[in-house]
Amino acid sequence: MTMHAKTKEWALVTLISLTAVLANLPRDMLEGWGVNPDHLIAILAIAVLISLFFYLKFTFLLMFIALAAGANMPAQIAEKLGISTVPLILALAAMVGISLINYVIGLLPTGLEEKPKEKSAEGIKTLFYAIEKGNLVYAQKILSMNFDPNLLADNGYTPLMYASARGNAQMVELLIRNGADVTIMSHDGDTALEIALKMGSIEVADIIKKARADQVAREGAMARRQGTVA
Repeated sequence: MTMHAKTKEWALVTLISLTAVLANLPRDMLEGWGVNPDHLIAILAIAVLISLFFYLKFTFLLMFIALAAGANMPAQIAEKLGISTVPLILALAAMVGISLINYVIGLLPTGLEEKPKEKSAEGIKTLFYAIEKGNLVYAQKILSMNFDPNLLADNGYTPLMYASARGNAQMVELLIRNGADVTIMSHDGDTALEIALKMGSIEVADIIKKARADQVAREGAMARRQGTVA
């Protein structure tokens, strides 16, 4: 989720919270402030409907709507039905509070976030050596050190391009599993796929084609999710 989308979500949650609290204040007090309680309820209903379409879970919203409606029930109707609005108000406040706490906790760092890859020219050189020797174990050991596998070496190739040029399908799969980008171009303007095809390595080309299709699908799914919360 983008920062812009998070700001929108925070604004909506804040609006719902403040409106719900104000709507449950005594009617006389609100009218004394020049605030129409019916307008507050209308704003709360609109904000909840917006949340229904964009952010919060359907079941949660149904509960929220039911509690908000019950908490704002006219006193005459509540008396006839024998319902006390106090527990409803408390439940509504608790639900809003819990949702805010959960959201804030979700924003806090956990220490489990993915660390950025290290831009190490020496790491790339060592990885090239492992590719040249066809040593998968050594290559995996280097990749586990969190080196960025997408740096261009002095020869204008990434490790994935070099492995593709050598026709090493297992090495290509290892690099892709560890974050190698199949769309990067060499200094000559060739991608790893084009290099594999030039070298006649059909197996490597097929692996890269599948990886590229998976990458496009992931990026498309991410774009759709961001568009939903934009």
